[in-house]
Amino acid sequence: EEEAFLVSLYKFMKERRTPIERIPHLGFKQINLWKIYKAVEKLGAYELVTGRRLWKNVYDELGGSPGSTSAATCTRRHYE
Repeated sequence: EEEAFLVSLYKFMKERRTPIERIPHLGFKQINLWKIYKAVEKLGAYELVTGRRLWKNVYDELGGSPGSTSAATCTRRHYE
């Protein structure tokens, strides 16, 4: 399931001419794209996470540093 998701994601991003050339980092850790997708899905998908301001929860789910002040914004930007 994870592999199929990643193949589909890379294909989608390439088709819209914004290919993923390198995996983004959050703090000093590389983001697991499958894990961030599942975390957002678990909280109700993008619109709900954004509307309810749950991006910090997604960041925490990914094991982010608790002291980060821009965690929510960075997490959302990387997801987008």
